[in-house]
Amino acid sequence: MPEPRRSVMGPLFGLTLLVITSGTAVLGPALVRRDTVAYVWRGELGAGVLREPIGIVYREGQLFVSDAGNNRIVVLDTAGVVLAVWGDSDPVLGRPMHLSWSADSTLLVPEYLNDRVAHMSSLGTVTRHTGGRTGAGPGELDAPGGVAEANGTLFVADFYNHRVDVLGGGAPRMIGTPGRVLSGRLHYPTDVATSGDTLVYVADAYNHRVQVFHTDGTFVRKWGGPFGLGVRGGFRGWFRVATGIEVTDEAVFVADFENDRIQIFTPSGKYRGQVADSLLHPTDMVEGGRGELYVVDFGHNRVARFGRREGEPDR
Repeated sequence: MPEPRRSVMGPLFGLTLLVITSGTAVLGPALVRRDTVAYVWRGELGAGVLREPIGIVYREGQLFVSDAGNNRIVVLDTAGVVLAVWGDSDPVLGRPMHLSWSADSTLLVPEYLNDRVAHMSSLGTVTRHTGGRTGAGPGELDAPGGVAEANGTLFVADFYNHRVDVLGGGAPRMIGTPGRVLSGRLHYPTDVATSGDTLVYVADAYNHRVQVFHTDGTFVRKWGGPFGLGVRGGFRGWFRVATGIEVTDEAVFVADFENDRIQIFTPSGKYRGQVADSLLHPTDMVEGGRGELYVVDFGHNRVARFGRREGEPDR
């Protein structure tokens, strides 16, 4: 069972259940002979500064990291120099989680302990909050883990309510229902990302899979292991706790927490590659401006940096 919601350890170590959930778009290593995208180790950032980091975003040569164990946001340059620290004074952030940018360049910060999303300016000032009412009713949150925006509407991964809350642009509504096995059922979702204005990708963490919905809540597709088994090991396209998700025009990156790797897919769920060098319980990742990949290495309290290397095409 999950730990109490106010545990300082947060949501990532309380659940170790092996569950059987719904199926997959990728059936394992036999179907893919080589990775088509590869990354090589380039070093580490933030070691000695970060404690239990969770989320990361990139903008104009700067990395913004949710330093969850210290209840703050740390801003780094790509060499690892600390440029700023946000949210460690009034108001203190309550365990910031997976970050994202809004269309107006506001930093969106889900606060796991405060059941709300903080909106932060480019100066690190909290300008307003979304949510803040604790519960399971419409518009109420219980330990938000991730947030994304489309057309001014926020999509929030609502961890203990087992759903995605849709806030703004009308009355609050929900995507997904609590449960396992069936499509559209969510079990402790931890992160969410949008693709354009139409699709919502959900890291359905303890169903060990990715689920995709239209922004109106209609289920589109899912992928993970066969029957959604949360299996430890190197099987391609399988997850053991899918904690973070990043969507670009060309790829979907998924943090495979207990398998100590990042997996890379096409937007439709076809496996493309993985990053697994020197990682321990990664939680999030983001591409930088020169094709680099920055991975939040939760188990090592740092950000790992990788450089991109193109491989051979699929066969």
